[in-house]
Amino acid sequence: MIQRVLKVPSKKPSITIRVNEEEYQVLKEWADSEYRTVPSLVLALTKKAIDEYSKPKSQKESRKDSA
Repeated sequence: MIQRVLKVPSKKPSITIRVNEEEYQVLKEWADSEYRTVPSLVLALTKKAIDEYSKPKSQKESRKDSA
Protein backbone atom coordinates (compact mmCIF):
# COMPACT_ATOMS: atom_id res chain seq x y z
CA MET A 1 0.00 0.00 0.00
CA ILE A 2 1.38 3.40 -0.97
CA GLN A 3 0.58 6.28 1.31
CA ARG A 4 0.76 9.85 0.18
CA VAL A 5 1.85 12.50 2.58
CA LEU A 6 0.10 15.77 1.95
CA LYS A 7 1.89 18.86 3.12
CA VAL A 8 -0.52 21.30 4.65
CA PRO A 9 0.67 24.88 4.34
CA SER A 10 1.74 26.28 7.69
CA LYS A 11 -0.24 29.18 9.07
CA LYS A 12 2.86 30.40 10.89
CA PRO A 13 4.55 33.52 9.57
CA SER A 14 7.83 32.87 7.80
CA ILE A 15 10.99 34.91 7.41
CA THR A 16 13.96 34.72 5.09
CA ILE A 17 17.50 35.59 6.13
CA ARG A 18 20.61 35.79 4.02
CA VAL A 19 24.03 34.93 5.37
CA ASN A 20 27.39 34.77 3.69
CA GLU A 21 29.04 31.45 2.86
CA GLU A 22 31.32 31.48 5.92
CA GLU A 23 28.40 32.12 8.28
CA TYR A 24 26.38 29.36 6.63
CA GLN A 25 29.24 26.88 7.02
CA VAL A 26 29.51 27.70 10.74
CA LEU A 27 25.75 27.21 11.14
CA LYS A 28 25.91 23.96 9.14
CA GLU A 29 28.73 22.54 11.28
CA TRP A 30 26.92 23.59 14.46
CA ALA A 31 23.64 22.08 13.28
CA ASP A 32 25.36 18.85 12.23
CA SER A 33 27.01 18.57 15.65
CA GLU A 34 23.55 18.71 17.25
CA TYR A 35 21.92 16.40 14.66
CA ARG A 36 19.69 19.24 13.48
CA THR A 37 19.04 21.01 10.23
CA VAL A 38 20.23 24.58 9.81
CA PRO A 39 16.64 25.93 9.90
CA SER A 40 15.97 23.96 13.09
CA LEU A 41 19.11 25.37 14.72
CA VAL A 42 18.27 28.93 13.67
CA LEU A 43 14.73 28.51 15.04
CA ALA A 44 16.09 27.27 18.39
CA LEU A 45 18.58 30.16 18.58
CA THR A 46 15.84 32.65 17.71
CA LYS A 47 13.51 31.26 20.40
CA LYS A 48 16.32 31.44 22.98
CA ALA A 49 17.07 35.06 22.02
CA ILE A 50 13.37 35.97 22.23
CA ASP A 51 13.10 34.37 25.68
CA GLU A 52 16.16 36.33 26.85
CA TYR A 53 14.85 39.57 25.35
CA SER A 54 11.42 39.05 26.92
CA LYS A 55 12.70 38.55 30.48
CA PRO A 56 11.90 41.36 32.89
CA LYS A 57 14.71 43.90 33.22
CA SER A 58 15.39 42.92 36.85
CA GLN A 59 16.15 39.31 35.83
CA LYS A 60 18.52 40.49 33.11
CA GLU A 61 20.41 42.77 35.52
CA SER A 62 20.75 40.09 38.21
CA ARG A 63 22.16 37.74 35.61
CA LYS A 64 24.79 40.30 34.59
CA ASP A 65 25.75 40.88 38.24
CA SER A 66 26.31 37.17 38.85
CA ALA A 67 28.60 36.82 35.81
